[in-house]
Order: sequence, then C-alpha cells, then structure tokens
Amino acid sequence: MPTITQLEIFVKVVEERSFTKAAQALHMSQPAVSHAISMLEEEYGVSLLVRERGRELFITDIGKRLLYHVRIILNSLEKMEQEVSLEKGLITGTIRIATFPNVTAHFLPKIIRTFQQKKPNVSLTFKEGSQEEIIEWLTSREIDIGFVELPCTDLDTIPLVKDRYVVMLPNGHPLMAKEHVHLTDLENESLIVSNAGYEATITNQLKKQKIPITEKYKTVNLNTSLGMIKEGLGVLILPELSLENLSFSKENVRPLETNHYRHIGLGLPSIKAASPAVQLFIEITEGLFQGQSSKGS
Repeated sequence: MPTITQLEIFVKVVEERSFTKAAQALHMSQPAVSHAISMLEEEYGVSLLVRERGRELFITDIGKRLLYHVRIILNSLEKMEQEVSLEKGLITGTIRIATFPNVTAHFLPKIIRTFQQKKPNVSLTFKEGSQEEIIEWLTSREIDIGFVELPCTDLDTIPLVKDRYVVMLPNGHPLMAKEHVHLTDLENESLIVSNAGYEATITNQLKKQKIPITEKYKTVNLNTSLGMIKEGLGVLILPELSLENLSFSKENVRPLETNHYRHIGLGLPSIKAASPAVQLFIEITEGLFQGQSSKGS
C-alpha cells in the first residue's frame, strides 16, 4: 500500500506541475520526490505522470482518476485531525479557499482578519479563478470551499449577498440624463464586454427580449474597460460591488432597472461533510456578509 507521504508528494507534484517545484515546496530533494512517484507508479502498475524532456509535466487519465480519490483520503485525514483537536477544545488545520476578483478585493481582507483573530491556529490558503475554474477545483477536491455565483446546482451552497447591476457611461452620453437605465435603453448601444463575464446575465436577457445590442469590444480587465469608456467607445454593464476600489467617477454610473441580480455565495461539495474549520469559516463569513447587499436590491 502507498504511504501517506507518497500520496502527499503525488498531489504536490500535480499542483506544481514540476518535480523541482514540488521538492522545494515540501522541503525535500528532487530525487526523493521522483523516487516517491516512481514507487507509487510501481505499486499500482500504471503511469501517473508523463515526463517529456523540455516540456510541461502532464498527468495521465488514470492519474487524474486516482488524484480525485487521493485528495479525498488526504482531506479525510485532515478532517480526522481537526476532529481530534476539536475534542481537545481547539480548531486547527488548513482551509483551501477559492475566490474571484471582486470578493478578493472587497471582502477577503476583512474575512481573513476576523477569522485569524478568532482562530489563529487555522491556516488559510487562496486561489483566484473564474466561476468555471472554482467549480472544477471544488469537484476535484483541490480546494475545500469557494465563492461562487448562484445558482450553482453542482454544489452545496450558502447564499451571502445580492448584487445589483449598473451601467457605466462615458461623459456626455445621453443616458447620463436618466436616473435609472432600463434594458430597452441599451438598444443598439456598443457594449464593452469584460473577460470576467459580468454582463452575461444581462446580455442574455436582452437577447431573450430581442433588444438589439452590439458586443463591440472585449477586454481583459476592468482598467482597460475604464480607459475605453473614458474615450467614449461604449458602455459597460457590471455588478455594483465591482465599483469598489475603481478610480472612476460615480457620476458616470446608473443603476440598471432589472429583476436580475448577481447572487454571490459559498460553494462546497458537502456542507454536512465539511471539516470543523470549514464549518467555522462558513459561520464567520455569513456573519460578515449580513447587510452587504447592493442598494436597491
């Protein structure tokens, strides 16, 4: 049977996509890491990783299937240790969390500070990605819990905040004269489409109502979008919480009158099976999010 150390090394090599980087992260020698993987492959009689000279390290199909079970085993051992600590009056361990940019900037610092003040013995690690990436990390057990947009039927979820949509307008735009923007007001407008996909919910509604629009420009980040708006190249639809920390005049922003909101929540494979540390993270995060919904929601 493989050892726990071999399983931990396997996961780390996959995450780092490198024997050398995995060795550094684990404070081991590179030959020791390679030997552990070789022993694991010999134990099962299959190739778990493909090592091609001068190219990235790849995990095989059987390696991917085994990785899922290995993570469950290691997560179960972590949960066992947390349960024992809890019996002794302590909560310890590590929580692996995934977020997307708005949460990272707007909520995460306060969550980290509050959690660490209450439970300094618990380590928090973070990954930032898209909705699709976060769901994949959760279902593959690469992370323990993540912030997601709801609904998210693949996971157990905890609703946190409802975020209304707004429209960001260039100076002198005719819609600046309106207090609120309606979907029909966006007919034939040139839309700046962000890589984050904030506007997908609204553009889908526009298409369903057969309101003609032009998705004219696609941008990689919000700063690029802001520059394009300042040049009068189009309008941008985004959730209100995304405005936090942006250097843009609020005078150029109008609420979008619609029944559709972005709902942010926590997602995880199973609330019931979550570790004590994750359960506490949920409790603290829910408390911090109370009263955080966008105005007008």
